[in-house]
Amino acid sequence: MYDVSIYGHLTFDRIFDGFKKDTCVGSMGNVWSTLLNVNPNLKIDLQPTDIGEALILVDKLKSERTSIACLNMKTSKPQIHKSKWNHILYLNKITDLSFIEDINEGIISADICRGDSLKDLNVLKKINFLFLADEDIFINIEKIVKLVKDGLILHSSNGSVCYMKDGSKFKTNVKVLDNINVLGCGDMLASFFINEYLKTNDVETSIKKSHKLISNILKDYNE
Repeated sequence: MYDVSIYGHLTFDRIFDGFKKDTCVGSMGNVWSTLLNVNPNLKIDLQPTDIGEALILVDKLKSERTSIACLNMKTSKPQIHKSKWNHILYLNKITDLSFIEDINEGIISADICRGDSLKDLNVLKKINFLFLADEDIFINIEKIVKLVKDGLILHSSNGSVCYMKDGSKFKTNVKVLDNINVLGCGDMLASFFINEYLKTNDVETSIKKSHKLISNILKDYNE
């Protein structure tokens, strides 16, 4: 059995910080690398459903990023392996979501990226935890919480609010950092949360520890 299976988009990212150009593996590559950096002992399965490219512009002075992407240049149905945790990105852009019905073991989490709204809301009924940036809210938050199995983690530059299905709510505030590269912060949050939750089985502890780790990493980048 795997510790974590990652499904969804795999991208070739072209990143511009001003006129400085860099390239890297993006999307599920960000989650994979962060998970291994925080816990090298994790056994991780990678199952791309869509392969594409992204052009990303970073503005450190405003701590902003924006992008345009062709995410679904190649598509394939993934193999499903037993895993303690299954993470899917990006739920609103995957060509064929039918594979989710075949995941019958372990926790399922998902992320949504900027752009299209999620067309089939019923898929959320299979999702334990949905990660969503405040700028990407596509429907009423209360409706999302009713649909997911466990909770919605709504995150922003100043922290997050975790809305649980049972009515409980965990709010985490962090100091907003200036002049930083925010690229990949959402993927880092999901990765840290997955690793912590696998160890503690506690939502509040996992989300607070995740934000602390991200803040420390961003401070190091800024120094």
